[in-house]
Amino acid sequence: MNQMSRKFNALLGLGALAFASSAFAQCPSSPVPPWSSQSVLGGTVAIVAGGYDGTSCRMASTITGNIGGASAFVRDNTPASEPRYRAQFLINLDTLTGQNTIQSVKVFGASTDAPFGGQSEVVRLTVVGNVAGTAKTLGVFTVCEGQPSNLCSASAPLTAGTNRIEIDWQKGPTGSLRVWVNNTNEGAPTATLNGNSNSWGGVDFATLGLAAGSAAFRAAQLNRAVGFDEFDSRRQTFIGN
Repeated sequence: MNQMSRKFNALLGLGALAFASSAFAQCPSSPVPPWSSQSVLGGTVAIVAGGYDGTSCRMASTITGNIGGASAFVRDNTPASEPRYRAQFLINLDTLTGQNTIQSVKVFGASTDAPFGGQSEVVRLTVVGNVAGTAKTLGVFTVCEGQPSNLCSASAPLTAGTNRIEIDWQKGPTGSLRVWVNNTNEGAPTATLNGNSNSWGGVDFATLGLAAGSAAFRAAQLNRAVGFDEFDSRRQTFIGN
């Protein structure tokens, strides 16, 4: 499936069609379809008007309940044990005011049905604030056999407004994860992690939205919608815009 491309303009496109930015765009009432499923335990996902890249709509993900395991995300089941997986999306976190260092939340995951060493997510992206609650950072995690918890990690600063995030994960004994944040230069990724990921299977599904929020995040950020748009996944080709 190396040539596969899966794009949801405003989270709502079909195949690689950019219909959400066209004059005749119609916004469905629910993210499913085109997404395979959604998880809304103590949360909501909704399609709302106004996208971030000339599109008609975006997805709003909101944690509404201060309970462990609260989630508000969608899932794409189209990958099939992919040894290489690229994805890109837009995210706007401006509603999360005062988010500090103990308020973390997951915003994206790429997972395998063949886990190893207690880890099934081969890629995980999180967001956390600074001490003052005035800036946000993207946490980047990928599987690395032999490292603590079999994970390697990095981070990258996020800006106010809408951020464009792209990943490129490659499985192997010298595997890698490259991440671009507001950066369309393929040769100069914002962060690169290298490690042995050969014991894991390939990517079988991806999730987008809010999940695994810390207790402090749930206590402080209830009912604040985070916006997502322009999800695209590929296997070989750099997405870039």
